[in-house]
Amino acid sequence: RKVPESILSQPYQHHEFSLVWLPVSPLWRSLRKICNMHIFTNQKLDANQDLRRKKIKDLLAYVEENCSAGKAIDFGQAAFNTSLNLLSNTIFSIDLVDPNEREFKDTVWGIMEEAGKPNLSDHFPLLKMLDLQGIRRRNTLYSGKMFEVLDRLIDQRLKQRQEHGCSISTESKDTLDTLLNIIQEKSVEFDTKHIKHLLADLFIAGNDTTSITMEWAMAELLHNPKVLSKAKLELKQTVGKGSPIDESDIARLPYLQAVVKETFRLHPAVPLLIPRKASEGVEIASVTVPKGAQVFVNVWAIG
Repeated sequence: RKVPESILSQPYQHHEFSLVWLPVSPLWRSLRKICNMHIFTNQKLDANQDLRRKKIKDLLAYVEENCSAGKAIDFGQAAFNTSLNLLSNTIFSIDLVDPNEREFKDTVWGIMEEAGKPNLSDHFPLLKMLDLQGIRRRNTLYSGKMFEVLDRLIDQRLKQRQEHGCSISTESKDTLDTLLNIIQEKSVEFDTKHIKHLLADLFIAGNDTTSITMEWAMAELLHNPKVLSKAKLELKQTVGKGSPIDESDIARLPYLQAVVKETFRLHPAVPLLIPRKASEGVEIASVTVPKGAQVFVNVWAIG
């Protein structure tokens, strides 16, 4: 993959440990294996079902409270907060977003915002030392704040495990415990530095995609009242009016599934995917892609 200048020039060397930016290598394979076997398993997803249900209830309560008070709702921000707290509870068993505290929320948002900006330094290497747009400076600031929080939470958990006199947790209550157990088992080359960078990837990649999709789905439904009415009717007939929706109900809601799929098609969260770098020259549909060329895949156009 082609690593953007704003990430490549950071003092934290995130690209050397990141599952997103690493080339195919033993470390990359090891991180993928850890994710597939210990984080994204069906067992882990099922275990977090109650947590997801609670966070959705919190979101609905927030919406209802504001509606009753006649206040406008920034649904994108509400979805972002819900997604971030769901992720932080899955990883650390705590809420990292407090309604009255914006620092961590602004940090995550800032990283995603800077990563999505076109950077002149990526296309004109001679300008990278000047950082004309300030992207490198801001990205370094936001990344430093995030790694500071992650370091603190990892250190706190290590201290708790030492105080309880056990190096390996027999019942991993969250993702962090699972990853710390892998270190203690010494089955692969893995330490707290790898954990920190892997968790940063999860926060950045796992939060924005979810909240953006939710916001676009709501926007499209509001602009297409007939579709909204059909979705409501399906929910009423299948689940019952006023009854909460459970994850087990999704299989019986084909129209709602179609709404979600159409949202993905119309508004992919990452429309150009992560930039790629051609490892060798290749010809595709009579077009020659030279070795070393930066390649963007337009998922939006494909859909």
